[in-house]
Amino acid sequence: MRLTSCVLSLSPTLLAPTLLAPTLLALVACTGKPADDTGAPGVTPREFSDCDPLSYDYCSLPFPSMYYMRDDATSPTGYRVHFGETTLPVTHQGIQPTTQYLNELDGFSPLALLLAQFPNMVLDGVPGHTNIGDSVADGSTIVLIDPETGVRVPIWGELDVSGDYVAGEEFLLIRNVAPLENGKRYVVGIRNLKDTSGATIPASDGFAALRDSTATDNWDIEGRRDSYESIFATLEQDGWTRSETQLAWDFVVGSREGITGRATAIRDDMLSRVGTAGPPYTITQIDDGADGTGYNTSIFRVVQGTFTAPLYTTEDHNGSFLTRDENGQPYYNGDVEVPFTILIPRTAHDDPRPLPIMQYGHGLLGGQDEVFSGYLGEMAQEYGFSIFAVDWTGMKGDDTDAIQLMMVDDIGEFAFIPERTHQGFTEFAAAARMMTGNMATDEAMTFTPDGGEPTAIIDPTQLWYYGNSQGGILGGAYLALNPDIQRGVLGVPGTPYSLLLHRSSDFTPFFGLLQAVYPDQRDITFFMSWMQDLWDSGDASGYAAFMNQDPLDGVAHQILIQDAIGDAQVTTLGAANMARAYGAVQVTDSPYQQIYGVDEVSGPYTGSAIAEYFHNAPDVPQTDLPPDPDFDTHEDTRRTPSAQAQLHHFLSTGEVVNYCDGTCDPD
Repeated sequence: MRLTSCVLSLSPTLLAPTLLAPTLLALVACTGKPADDTGAPGVTPREFSDCDPLSYDYCSLPFPSMYYMRDDATSPTGYRVHFGETTLPVTHQGIQPTTQYLNELDGFSPLALLLAQFPNMVLDGVPGHTNIGDSVADGSTIVLIDPETGVRVPIWGELDVSGDYVAGEEFLLIRNVAPLENGKRYVVGIRNLKDTSGATIPASDGFAALRDSTATDNWDIEGRRDSYESIFATLEQDGWTRSETQLAWDFVVGSREGITGRATAIRDDMLSRVGTAGPPYTITQIDDGADGTGYNTSIFRVVQGTFTAPLYTTEDHNGSFLTRDENGQPYYNGDVEVPFTILIPRTAHDDPRPLPIMQYGHGLLGGQDEVFSGYLGEMAQEYGFSIFAVDWTGMKGDDTDAIQLMMVDDIGEFAFIPERTHQGFTEFAAAARMMTGNMATDEAMTFTPDGGEPTAIIDPTQLWYYGNSQGGILGGAYLALNPDIQRGVLGVPGTPYSLLLHRSSDFTPFFGLLQAVYPDQRDITFFMSWMQDLWDSGDASGYAAFMNQDPLDGVAHQILIQDAIGDAQVTTLGAANMARAYGAVQVTDSPYQQIYGVDEVSGPYTGSAIAEYFHNAPDVPQTDLPPDPDFDTHEDTRRTPSAQAQLHHFLSTGEVVNYCDGTCDPD
């Protein structure tokens, strides 16, 4: 629904007494965009400035906001993001980042990082991640409201303490805990915040002028008085008094088409090109060990080679963007050779039979050689399945240099990370088609038992996915896009990246680079917010609602999340977001605390679930800092026998069973 007019066609049903209040709310809250024809007499209408005057002293706050959107009848939401030439902060070297890719978007992230700033504020009365439910209770100092229904969205807030702030300038970070509805408008309200002296913080001059109907000579204020009356009406309907409001704003979430459209388009084109037989491939090496008796104690055969995949980026090189036609849509741009690795367990050789195949997703900026980690081969042998892998194009080792150069040269080109990841998704899906297609009957996938007939050891009807860390994060997007895989296990995953990064020890060197590039800590945190709007199309965040609640192409996926309390690389708070988005239940006795919005069941359970594992780590930090890396549990769950047994049972049957005796901890 595009919210541009306050004239609604009401059916008799909508006039029922029980629905009258929400209907009236929709009447007054149906538009939040800056107007072009209102304002105090004598104030000349003009294009809005690059900086919102509602902030105390930082250009771009509050954010994300309708202030940075404009009408666009060609977009699915009816709007287009609009950053001015000077909205994004300049670097130490005076570089002004490009806004080209941000201004292609038709809305903001469904798991947005909301930013505001209040001088010397303290968190008294602000719900945190341990008491999220307080945000939907009376008296919450922060609210996020769907103005069509008047319903609050659960959120939590924290002060950003990740870097070198000037004292008293820390940003307030507000996070929703499940994906917002695509294309929908939301209202944010903040009230009754105190400063370090215990005094109520006054509203900024700009916001006070809007709230108190004080005339100004500033079109950036006068030009949106009408839209702000709808915001205040939404808050008053929620029980707020206008005078207690310290800041409020609204924004629109990006559309389903705007976030997933390019990725689904190139996936569809790729699948039509490779068909059910899969892409052409060449095997370059078959390794059965030096003496032909097996590669190691778990794996009998390693098969490596390349397959030919369609290319949709401007070139096959790190830092490249998707191709764009006259309508801004990607198109086929030739082919690329993609290396692959296949591991066949000894059991396939010793007792030839069709076995399931597992696609593995590797970790941060790594590669497919992660499949040679010993525990994976041991699992394949114990439970009887083969493993195959390719590199995550866009987030593999070869991409590291381009990412670092972008952060120094023009951070506005961040879009190439998710866009190149789109190419990675298509290569992953093409690899899966290869394995269930012609590769399934290849001679390299065939063994002959003593005195028997040649037997294919791939069962193309049993295709699974397992990814850890980045493989779990990107797996949250890849699985939603791939109709060929119905079940997947996401190990130590999370979403969105704007939540994960500050809490990750892996991000420390990149954070140091950003500190060298930007003169103000606030610039880095602002980057974290608008970065997410670009990252959604290549991150689990943008696909969270489409895994099984509103699945792309009607193919719902069953997901098992296995996380690790105390993880210093991917915070469990991100795994909780996934669980809520996927309608998952908690099947293990919680070793830490029950996850807000996730039901606990004793199991067995058929469907999506989250299992948390505790490995004697210190308590999770309450602030946006990583846990002590000396006690990192990131690698532990995948090597825990009970987690491995749970993984195999789920992938084989769709049933989630708790293999732990009580809580999942080593004691």
